[in-house]
Amino acid sequence: MGKRFRKITLWLVSIIILIIIGLVLFSPYRKWDGQGYRSVQASIEINLPVDSVFQFMGNSKLASSWSVYVDDITTLNQDTIPDGAVGSVRRCFARPKESGQQWDEVISIVEKNKKRQLIIYNLVKFPIIAEGLKTEQLYEKLGEKKTKLTLTLFYNRDKPSNMEWFKTKIAAYEIKRIFKGNLQNIKRIIEEGK
Repeated sequence: MGKRFRKITLWLVSIIILIIIGLVLFSPYRKWDGQGYRSVQASIEINLPVDSVFQFMGNSKLASSWSVYVDDITTLNQDTIPDGAVGSVRRCFARPKESGQQWDEVISIVEKNKKRQLIIYNLVKFPIIAEGLKTEQLYEKLGEKKTKLTLTLFYNRDKPSNMEWFKTKIAAYEIKRIFKGNLQNIKRIIEEGK
């Protein structure tokens, strides 16, 4: 019985190791064309002009209508800096009544109709914490009434630690799923409202 148990245990451990290796190898956290760093990203084409998409995405109050993860976003310094502008700080809540996971974001870069970058910090109630994350909304004009919107997540420094790299390789599957759901909702809402 002991020999058979060891064989089964070894077999199961081998399968688990192979699954983990596969998850790491095929992870959506990788280097994309034209980037010198790893990120998670997803894109969608929207049948509206780039300025309409850019303006829609700069309104924090609309996030709860399209996000599959965020329930509410509260702007923290709107009395001094407009929502969506550089320096705008907002607190994001994953659950109703400002409960559950939450984090803060500060908008660090705004290039009209091209890019909006946010630094993520103060993560609360997350099972896996990764510090120094940034996210971007990238806008590409494909025509007068067609825009490619890309959402990205990456580290705010050249190289994450080995543990951060591993955690992000695994978490990237869920991040990509959230990005895809968000993008589909954004496309539906913004195109229906045109």
